[in-house]
Amino acid sequence: MVGFPPALDEVPPKLSQRLTQERIDAYAKASGDHNPIHLDPDFARAVGLPSTIAHGLLTLGSAAAEIEIWAQETAWTSRVSCRFSAPHPSGQVVSGQPRVIESESTRAAIELEAENEAGERVLSRGLVELRPV
Repeated sequence: MVGFPPALDEVPPKLSQRLTQERIDAYAKASGDHNPIHLDPDFARAVGLPSTIAHGLLTLGSAAAEIEIWAQETAWTSRVSCRFSAPHPSGQVVSGQPRVIESESTRAAIELEAENEAGERVLSRGLVELRPV
């Protein structure tokens, strides 16, 4: 269990998530983003993608949620940001190793980058900022 603030040498658990088509469909419904690259495999392939892809914010939000779970009840997520670098094909596992890069009494910054199964970086320059509860 992490305390707040986390130590700079404290290592959050490795992130590993598989975003299934069912989860992508549910996110599309909740967000209102029904772009066919996320929902229609034939359309996705027609525009050069290997399959449907997860919404970028679904990928980022899922990763940020895992970091907040790691922090347990010591902190809440106050900010997230990243660069979406490559598609996250549906059903593929995306993984990455977050690291604490800043830690002080009022905030902690967790760096986050993640890759898909092909080794392509899906999230670059990711940052999850935590604040104490």
